[in-house]
Amino acid sequence: MSHFGVLSYKGAGHLNPLIALARELVARGHRVTFFQTAELEEHVRLHGLEFCSITSSAARPATSSRLAYRWKFMQEIVALRDGIDRIVFDMELFLRQVPPAMAGRGIDAIIMDEIALAGPTVAEILRLPYVVISTSVPHNFGWDGPRSIASRETLIERVQRECHQVSVLRMRGPVRRRLDALRRTVGLGPIGQVKRKFPELAHITQLPQCLDLPRTTLPYNFHYAGPLVDEATRPAMDFPWGRLDGRTMVYATFGTSRRSDLALFHLIAEACNELCLQLVISLGGRRGPESLHGLPGDAIVVKALPQLEILKRADIVISHGGLNTALETLREGKPTIVIPRAFDQPAVAARLERCGVALALPAKDLSAGAIRTALHTLLGQPGYRDAAMRMKAAVCASDGLAHAADVIELSLRRQGTRS
Repeated sequence: MSHFGVLSYKGAGHLNPLIALARELVARGHRVTFFQTAELEEHVRLHGLEFCSITSSAARPATSSRLAYRWKFMQEIVALRDGIDRIVFDMELFLRQVPPAMAGRGIDAIIMDEIALAGPTVAEILRLPYVVISTSVPHNFGWDGPRSIASRETLIERVQRECHQVSVLRMRGPVRRRLDALRRTVGLGPIGQVKRKFPELAHITQLPQCLDLPRTTLPYNFHYAGPLVDEATRPAMDFPWGRLDGRTMVYATFGTSRRSDLALFHLIAEACNELCLQLVISLGGRRGPESLHGLPGDAIVVKALPQLEILKRADIVISHGGLNTALETLREGKPTIVIPRAFDQPAVAARLERCGVALALPAKDLSAGAIRTALHTLLGQPGYRDAAMRMKAAVCASDGLAHAADVIELSLRRQGTRS
């Protein structure tokens, strides 16, 4: 049995799948310890997992982008610099503290989130085998979507995306230069050599193969797993179930990682009200219901809710296209309207639309009429629900947790045999 160290990004869309995978490994007799900052300790330990706190005596870089610069362009430049500074600060923090912490706890192998940027360097310093987990569309597949749904970008927005869209497998720009400088201080070559000199044992994605685009070649160590979902890890939450009145129900959510555009919820509420549909809105834990006063109709608005249970009852889901929400929706066989905003969302939206389970709408210049038309189409054309049910069967059959754990165990056994 092995002792795994886990390096995960803090966001729920990354942390929840890795907690689910860790619990599967523990159920098989392994030990798993998460290495993260202290605010996540209670959440991780709640699920029966070990935790090692990473702390810093230095303050995290302050955000200066809110200063009253006269020109919007200068505000965007400062925001870009702030974002890079925060990424580099976290990367340096983990490179200083994680190697001695892992060595002291007897870690045998590392499981790392694709955007745990310090991960391969930590593994190389300790000479530990490692597995990369893509909780979303793998970065090396690309995150672009069709022009018809992707938000139009300014020059600075495009530069921001290129600088921030980094991963352990796709390092670039100032973040890469800073990491290479840090690697030199411990006698390691450039990060670009890692794939050749110290590669990962396996790269696993929870994107199911049935949802991906056709591919002729893939790396020998790449594996589609399927959703890494463990319902037992979801906290119990209150919800006003008695307010559900039997009408066709639409569930709208824009995730937890970004502050949602409240204007979009107003457009959705207007469209649902015109079609006499019952609307349930989750604000992702970041705002209270009072922030959506004056919505058309009688929508049920909550700060957070038990999403897996709501998805079982919903008829249509409206989301941003985050992969976790998309996969949980597919597991229930529900058609979707996707309004992608950023990151991997256009790529997810394009895949859902290609599979015939969703309609994708551009966030820019969106109208209540466009949402109403999309709702009417999904409700009136059974082909979308039929496709969603076919995808449900394929996604559920993938058994993502068991598959991912099997790959990890087999990869370690093979590596041990070669050693």
